[in-house]
Amino acid sequence: MYIQGINMSTYPRSQIAYSILFFLILIATVGIYWPGLSSIFLLDDEMNLQKLTEVAEGTSSIWFFTLEGISSQLGRPLALLTFALQADAWPINPFVFKYVNLMIHLINGCLIFWLILLITRCMALSEKRGFLLALLTTLVWLLHPLQVSTVLYVVQRMTQLSALFTLVGLLFYLHGRLKNRLIWMSIGVVIGGILAVLSKENGILLVLYIIVLEATILYAMPKPRYWRIWSSIFLYFPLILLAGYFLIDVNGISRSYEIRDFTMGERLLTEAGILIEYLTKIFLLHPYGFGLFHDDYPVSRSLWDISVLIEVSCIIVMLITAILVRRILPVLALGILWFFAGHILESSFVGLMLYFEHRNYLPMLGVIFTAIYGILWLFDYMSSIFLRKFLIFCSVLWLSTFPLITWSQTDLWSKPPVQTVFWAQEHPNSASAQSHAIVFFLRIKEHAQAEMYVQDMLKSFSEHTSPYLYLISLSCMSAKTSLPDMQQTINHFKTSKYDLVTTELLAFILEERQMGHCNLSTETMEKIFNTLRNNKNYINSNSQASFYNLYSALYFFEKQFELALLNKKQAVKLKNKLQWHLDLIDLLLLNGKFGEAKQISTKIYEQLNPLQKKLYAKKFQDLEVLILN
Repeated sequence: MYIQGINMSTYPRSQIAYSILFFLILIATVGIYWPGLSSIFLLDDEMNLQKLTEVAEGTSSIWFFTLEGISSQLGRPLALLTFALQADAWPINPFVFKYVNLMIHLINGCLIFWLILLITRCMALSEKRGFLLALLTTLVWLLHPLQVSTVLYVVQRMTQLSALFTLVGLLFYLHGRLKNRLIWMSIGVVIGGILAVLSKENGILLVLYIIVLEATILYAMPKPRYWRIWSSIFLYFPLILLAGYFLIDVNGISRSYEIRDFTMGERLLTEAGILIEYLTKIFLLHPYGFGLFHDDYPVSRSLWDISVLIEVSCIIVMLITAILVRRILPVLALGILWFFAGHILESSFVGLMLYFEHRNYLPMLGVIFTAIYGILWLFDYMSSIFLRKFLIFCSVLWLSTFPLITWSQTDLWSKPPVQTVFWAQEHPNSASAQSHAIVFFLRIKEHAQAEMYVQDMLKSFSEHTSPYLYLISLSCMSAKTSLPDMQQTINHFKTSKYDLVTTELLAFILEERQMGHCNLSTETMEKIFNTLRNNKNYINSNSQASFYNLYSALYFFEKQFELALLNKKQAVKLKNKLQWHLDLIDLLLLNGKFGEAKQISTKIYEQLNPLQKKLYAKKFQDLEVLILN
């Protein structure tokens, strides 16, 4: 038998059969996800990708977009580069962005298949068993419903790419480990790790995954020469650097909690329950509640709450068990430690939002592998034919449930209006789900439907800021909606709760007002800004900087350039943002303060790194010409 010049008869039939089955799994994955590719951009997509418009129009370069990311301090440039290459499709064609995400998901599936084969070689399993483990593990991982929000939520390409390069690094590492070649292991850690981190910061966990492998299934394998020196430099030193970074940035970690309604201790307690829920969803013991909105997850306030105590105890027992049995039951230990290693950054002490499904994208691999291995092991040790048949029946039923639930999820994503209403109904206590519904219906000009959700938010989230800002925004867009009583609204803003979308909504209201769509006086806008700026829930430096920046925009629209300049200066004092500094220089020029503009321009340019200097050279040259003229 020949296929494209390859003599297939030289390969064992089992390999050919598994290869065909694997190809069919990839095709099935495409078929199941295909309806969801017609879904829309959501939430952080716009925040992270809106400047693609400038790239498409030629007013900004691919490199500006790539190197000026806002998602984190590193900016995730590698992931942004892939978005920049698709700039022509933004914002009218989400299909092509989601198609690329799906292709990355398939590539990751291929890498996982390869990775499991290498792991089974390290375990000295038979080739047939290795192929079966790799096939079933990859099937579950590719078609798991928890993966849907990672694949179809465009901006989560960052997570996918980080996982891709982590897997590449692991493959190089295991290849070198099997061959006792430190060079291959080094390439895997260094190149794979750097590319993974440049996609998303948790790519640093590559070294922790390797440590987990070494502590479990690789423990009994002979170590390469100079292993202790090599592992100290390539595995443990990066973790020491990471720990040092967090120790140095302890104030930054503390500030990340300023906008949260929970403390670090409460977050850690809550994450215990969330990790347990992740595990129940991975095994489909909790086969519902998938999606993007989980900000309604209850915060655990005390360890002595019986349910919290049980959850924390379960986590501790699992970790202790994994450590104790890592040599006698290495696969069990691998599954547990891999899962927790993958969650150690995003589900621990860093003040992020509590719950996101995409955090399981790679961490779930360990527990899936362990579960499949356990099923096959149980089958081998069953002597009863009846019990074997029963196990096969249950396993097939369990495996077939994954694609069915995933298909139901992708089908829901393919129907944005239905999906929006479903999420809002499923999460009535989620301010984010209700906000999403408002924004969605405003964009399709269904103002009556949007107002219905605004009114619901005013009842359910009456202590928050955003429902009132949504009502003001709606009144700007629809003549059928009246402005609320502004004096009462401003009084409410004195104590209203913090909302992440506050400054975005205020900026939107300012833009609508500039276009003549909002009947709000300058005095009213000043009162809104000033009241919120003095609200104790908005005292964090980011909020204060954003308010001063909004003041500056307000006065710029009013052609009060001196006031615009003063407020822009306050904004840049609180937040060192390059674009704001450039805006400040423009305002100085408008106010005729050429000497000060020259001084700030020189200072800012000197603070840029070499790459930024190259990118912004023309901008600062143009400023120099304006200043001199």
